[in-house]
Amino acid sequence: MNTKFLFLIGFLMMVISTNAQTQRIDSTAVYLLSRTTETMQDIKSCSFTAVTTYDILTNNLGLVKHAIIDKVAIKFPEKMKVTSTGDKGNRALLYNGQSLNYYSYDNNTYATTAAPNSVIETIDDVSKKYGIEFSAADFFYPSFASDIQSSSEDLVFLGKTTINGKECFHIAGRDKTKSFQFWIANDDLFLPLKMVIIYTDQKESPQFEAVYKDWVINADLPDTLFEFKAPPKATKTKFAPREKTK
Repeated sequence: MNTKFLFLIGFLMMVISTNAQTQRIDSTAVYLLSRTTETMQDIKSCSFTAVTTYDILTNNLGLVKHAIIDKVAIKFPEKMKVTSTGDKGNRALLYNGQSLNYYSYDNNTYATTAAPNSVIETIDDVSKKYGIEFSAADFFYPSFASDIQSSSEDLVFLGKTTINGKECFHIAGRDKTKSFQFWIANDDLFLPLKMVIIYTDQKESPQFEAVYKDWVINADLPDTLFEFKAPPKATKTKFAPREKTK
């Protein structure tokens, strides 16, 4: 048999073996993320607070950390309210199943746009059009656990730890563009308590961190909570289109 052909077979087997050894998908990590996904899909309504910090790269100071506090209320499938304070100002987003309303407490201005007929579709739509991101959005997607598993080069369970006095499971992983960590509550609901993302494909590897607390599940949230009425003397504006990346 041709020795060159034998060499190619040996080289391919070595590559396959190396890939198999370096990729780690921990079944315990997959199970825990799947339990979180199941819980999120069973929720009829919820409210929580997200304390978020994120890095912005500057010319002179390098990475500068910013913070936002979001108070979130969701009534599935078609109601959502997010009230935010922090470095992006004081504002509110209200979705009632037909329209998404934005209000700036700082400027007394508001904008309204038509929206799809579900929370998840609305999150996708306004993220693509206007660059608006929503706290904990990833966890509410039905494919959350399977997407993490399929895209990860490593996904491991690191053991138990404590976040804000609550015992939780610690999971870490990485894919081609980032590394990430999740902290999942060690209770019957497996709710997310914290998430960290490090964007390893970007200059100086900026980080995103969110702590989720004050969870209330399946509370009776009135529809009026999600309706918007412009305050006196408020000025109507338009949603700004998302900036195109080069």
